[in-house]
Amino acid sequence: MKEKLFIVFAIGIYFILSSCKWEKDYKRAAFLSMQPDTDLILAPYPFYIFDREARDAITLSHYSKEDIKNILEEHELSWDTLSNQWKLELEEENFTKEVNYTSHYTQYGYDTEIPIWIYGPKWFHNGVYADEIFQQHIPSLYGKILDFNFTNQLPIDVFQKIFKEEREKPEIIVTIVVDQGGRQLYKAHKGSYPFLESLSTNSVYFKKAKVAHLESHTAVGHMAIGTGAFPNEAKVFSNEIYTYVEGKVNHRPVYQGKNQSFDLSELKVSSFADEWDLFHNNAPVIISQCYANRASVGMAGHGKEFIRKDTSETKTIPDADYVYWEDIKNLSWATYPNAFEKPVATQKYNLYQYYLLNKKNIKTHFEANNPIDFLSKIHHFQGSEFQVMMDGALFRDTIEETILKTNLHKDGKTDLAYLTLKATDAVGHLYGWETKEAKQVLQATDEEIKTIFEFLKSHYGDKFILLVTADHGAAPMPEISNGLFLTHETFFASVNELLPESQRKKVSLVNWVTHSQLSLNRDLMKEHQITEEMVIDKILSIEVNNRKFFRKIWKRSEIPNVSF
Repeated sequence: MKEKLFIVFAIGIYFILSSCKWEKDYKRAAFLSMQPDTDLILAPYPFYIFDREARDAITLSHYSKEDIKNILEEHELSWDTLSNQWKLELEEENFTKEVNYTSHYTQYGYDTEIPIWIYGPKWFHNGVYADEIFQQHIPSLYGKILDFNFTNQLPIDVFQKIFKEEREKPEIIVTIVVDQGGRQLYKAHKGSYPFLESLSTNSVYFKKAKVAHLESHTAVGHMAIGTGAFPNEAKVFSNEIYTYVEGKVNHRPVYQGKNQSFDLSELKVSSFADEWDLFHNNAPVIISQCYANRASVGMAGHGKEFIRKDTSETKTIPDADYVYWEDIKNLSWATYPNAFEKPVATQKYNLYQYYLLNKKNIKTHFEANNPIDFLSKIHHFQGSEFQVMMDGALFRDTIEETILKTNLHKDGKTDLAYLTLKATDAVGHLYGWETKEAKQVLQATDEEIKTIFEFLKSHYGDKFILLVTADHGAAPMPEISNGLFLTHETFFASVNELLPESQRKKVSLVNWVTHSQLSLNRDLMKEHQITEEMVIDKILSIEVNNRKFFRKIWKRSEIPNVSF
């Protein structure tokens, strides 16, 4: 009897601690991410998606019953429930289903658990490490190797054990981000990444790395990897910000200025590359490549627009970093010339021409008959092996062009090269990271990382460091998890029901909202005698399909201070 009571007590304690942990993670991330005018932190129930708009597009995804069973077990979801909904008893082992869309932004494990591999046996003791480590620690690890102090440095004493006593500096440090490549992707497709699996025993492997900020988004994760800063300092805290004007929901993407111009001023902190480059009078080569500018900019920093304050004056330091991304409208590559350069190599990589040249040799899940048709299917290209292989080839060509051919790899100044392989993100959003399409792209991504590794070994010998990580994970497809989808249109309309009906489409009680943070219109609240508690109760009452969407809403005052 006593033994049974003890077991019941232990189970109860486990569930209490589990419940406390998710709140602790959310509050820590909120403190590190809140903006000066943030009033509320929004936490949905697990697997629920709060996003910009309803997606009308339906994608035909391919699944394996065995993979689905493993994923459901991993996330404590019911096979029986899904089997009944999808009538899986009637399906073959491999089957297809129409799905809509998934996303990421929360502090739940599927969004925040990421891997970090660091190859560089000259500088590191290989091993599997269970220490909690954040993306923000990455620049500090580089600073340790380069004996370089920078503005956003974090304490890394706990990681001292991974370092060897080596005074020689690497000729290049390469950072590869597998976008949406959280641990959930690798768990879903075991055996599909042999190179990275081998790297786990041939490098420093952090198995408990984590996204420690809100939100688990591309712009924020790449900013963290590039600068070492948290969103409360960097002011980059979401992929986009939503407002409500005259009955319409508007969203502004990160780094977008007036009249849709490009604006780097949103990034309020310097990047590691900014400061390392300046320290050596712009001698190091800085490369940052991704098909989305919010990723390549977040890692590289400010380029020519980096402003350094010293004791005498504020001055702009001229620079020529190679930072570039895809120009979808023209199916080519672009940059922001006020701050960055574009390598000549980009001229060889027109997206449609690359598709035509390689479509006989690349397995894919879409067909395009002409440039216009191709443009309409651009997200399918970006979520395919085409994008993976083009990214890798262009990245190697850029290193060849800007460093190797000019012998700058022998100048004694460590170069920094960043690459985001983002096809894993596009395929995950469209098809679901649980699918055969995602497995196909993961296999191609692993092969491309192997090719880059061999390229570095060939040209740099043992004088390079390669770090591979992710910017975030992602939620399971709602069709699999029985998750809900709430649009920002519905959200604004629901909150504004607190206003007189005549005012609801003219003004808003919400100044702005992202996916996790919200700023209130205090003047309007005062005018209509609406309290913060009334707004919170209204948000908590929002339902989708007769289910409450938000699990918890915290006031700013309820978020505790966090120190490192």
